[in-house]
Amino acid sequence: MNLHNFIANRKPDAIYLQTEKAAYTYAELLSFVTNFEKQFLTDANEVIALKIKNQALLAFCSWACLIHRKSFVLLPFHIDSNLEEHLLEEASCNVLISSKENLSTSFGVGDFTSQRIKEQTVKKEEPHVSKIGFLSSGTTGKPKLIWNTSQQFSTSLTTTHEHDFMPYTKAQNVLITPFLTHSYGFSALLEYTQGKSTIYIPSEATFAGIFRLMAKKEIQAQVTAIEAVPYFYKQLLVFQKKIHFSNLKHIGFGGDFVHDSLLQSLWNVYKNVSFSIRYGVSEIPSVIGLNTFSRLEDNTNSYEIHPRYTVTTENEIVVSNNYNATQIATGDIGFIEEGRLFVIDRKASFLKVKGYKVSPNYIEKVCMDSGMIQEVHVLTKNDVLIAEIIPLANFDKVCLKNYLRSQLPNYAVPDKIRAVETIERTQTGKIIRP
Repeated sequence: MNLHNFIANRKPDAIYLQTEKAAYTYAELLSFVTNFEKQFLTDANEVIALKIKNQALLAFCSWACLIHRKSFVLLPFHIDSNLEEHLLEEASCNVLISSKENLSTSFGVGDFTSQRIKEQTVKKEEPHVSKIGFLSSGTTGKPKLIWNTSQQFSTSLTTTHEHDFMPYTKAQNVLITPFLTHSYGFSALLEYTQGKSTIYIPSEATFAGIFRLMAKKEIQAQVTAIEAVPYFYKQLLVFQKKIHFSNLKHIGFGGDFVHDSLLQSLWNVYKNVSFSIRYGVSEIPSVIGLNTFSRLEDNTNSYEIHPRYTVTTENEIVVSNNYNATQIATGDIGFIEEGRLFVIDRKASFLKVKGYKVSPNYIEKVCMDSGMIQEVHVLTKNDVLIAEIIPLANFDKVCLKNYLRSQLPNYAVPDKIRAVETIERTQTGKIIRP
């Protein structure tokens, strides 16, 4: 699939991307891509690092690199200098392109500063492979660099299109809340662009930026689909009296386990939406499996496997694609039944307490099902099982303990339940586990 066709064969004056500050057309995007190529993409073998604060500008730069098969790394704008230096070295970046701190609603190549890091050392006879690098926080919060190739993205999108794997991405006004520097946000940008949707993103890659965008009444009326992690939707429910999407048709999840109680709460507010829950890992530039349903009773809690991938399970889930023999062990525990993938837990997340192996995700799910808490984090300390909770108004510790005893084996019932104000999470909303 030619990624250039994603944006070239559209009405020039049609809106492609919308932030809380401005709207940008396909003509503006194509003009920017041409100017960016002339300014920065003269050497095919260079690896560019993009450190761009404005997400619309970052999307434009990414399209320029994708179309011209330039290898690039997406860096968060606010990043520790030591980590930045380490990542630039690890990624063998030659040029760092950064933007001004504050930009007007219209921008161009004159808004960049570029810094040459080192001279090109790649041998000319080596074939150039176009790659995209992401900074992944995983579930531990420890950053790591993940490489994908542009060909992987292109092949995944081609397969998605040929098999109509994501019909919900077509002709939407989609709010993408994972930042474009994360593989989920970037993949969603491409998937919905392929579906000829209009993209809504905050100009600033912060949670405050997301809520500034959503606070606008005209945006709330326009948005028809949302892509987000479960933690975002929990916050959205808190602000439902101020923020309501009157024309919402689809709710998409990614990034973490989705509790039935959260689905029910969203269904209570948005009665006519369909749902999608994507399963993927950062090392793979596409959704591996997809769970879609229009009614809560049709939720199988399992995933249809993307036609591009072959998935095997021997306790741990292993994925390979049909064009490459490379296998990736995902770190997830699951099984396949009647052609559908069931994910049970993360290999690294199991806890050992009192000689038993327990699943914090499952205990957290049961805690949430009680209907008495807003958030929960299960951990161990000195062989004691602890549930840190953010309680709801109807919380009663004795009632919660009794409920947990009725649902869990004795060794999995938390020894201590303590209320906290916040639960530490990664930038994508996952609970940080030691």
